[in-house]
Amino acid sequence: MNLDINFMAARKIALVLSIFFLFASITSLSFKQLNFGLDFTGGSLVELHYLESVEVDSVRASLTSAGYSGAQVTQFGSTQDILIKLPGSVSDSLGSEILAVLTKEAQGEIQMNRIEYVGPQIGSELR
Repeated sequence: MNLDINFMAARKIALVLSIFFLFASITSLSFKQLNFGLDFTGGSLVELHYLESVEVDSVRASLTSAGYSGAQVTQFGSTQDILIKLPGSVSDSLGSEILAVLTKEAQGEIQMNRIEYVGPQIGSELR
């Protein structure tokens, strides 16, 4: 069985598609810009564990009403684990402040698994 596939016949179509996607990506970058994460901007990362399932929206609303605007709240692993990213916030008492705010709103107990402070130095060098 002789199977010949003529890849070179499609080179012009591939070239046109490549140029189209190149211009589309450049246009997208010029309008939307890049959204740098915590590694590039610096800030704090707090991981919490609830004894019961928790809604991300309620945690986000509690943090926003307490003055922590811009907090990125996601579930981490299970519905009981929450990961909070706070850009630009670096404080020694930040973990206990967040824990106090969320304990008021929560029905069950909350445990803090970790808190990390990320500096923007490496991100600025990579940029």
